[in-house]
Amino acid sequence: MEVSKRYRVNVSTSIKGIKTYDCTADITGGTMEEVLDASDALVKELDKRYPPTVESK
Repeated sequence: MEVSKRYRVNVSTSIKGIKTYDCTADITGGTMEEVLDASDALVKELDKRYPPTVESK
């Protein structure tokens, strides 16, 4: 079976200018380990691009 990969990312900016994201890594025909590795890599790259912001109150 051929392995099919699809990545989806939604980046949002709050009223206070804080960027957040939701992401999905879909892999058809791969193993659970491949899915988790792809997901971890995607989150790592997005964290570099959109670093977590801590809100002060």
